[in-house]
Amino acid sequence: MRVSSNQLTKVFNCIIFGKLKHISRFSIVGVINTVVDFLMFTLSQSVLGLGYSLCQIIGYSFGVMNSFMLNKKWTFDDKRANKKSMHELIQFVIVNLVSLSITIIAMKVLITNFNIGIYLSKILVTTLAQATNYLGYKLWVFSEK
Repeated sequence: MRVSSNQLTKVFNCIIFGKLKHISRFSIVGVINTVVDFLMFTLSQSVLGLGYSLCQIIGYSFGVMNSFMLNKKWTFDDKRANKKSMHELIQFVIVNLVSLSITIIAMKVLITNFNIGIYLSKILVTTLAQATNYLGYKLWVFSEK
């Protein structure tokens, strides 16, 4: 069975611009944020020799900065006035502080109690953070109230 380029275009448009727009764009932004996060985490841990909790904070913070800009403008198409942006930024930071706290606690439990390596723990807690963040952004930060 051959798939035409027209069919692929329709599927792509449905995913990126249609009913799956928010979740697919969030996923793409999430991949970019994860790369930024892991890069900063690895540099902090390998090059600077910092502890994993501080590395998690550094990596996560860089990912959060990238995430706010891309999710606001592209994922959720938020074009509201700049006054609203400050309110959203505060909400965004709150969601991410909750998520960061969850990841640090989960990482400590995975490493200390279950003897799971730092990088596998990082992957597992990143998945948990993605779910927490999507729900917080969709339902609270960028909701169409």
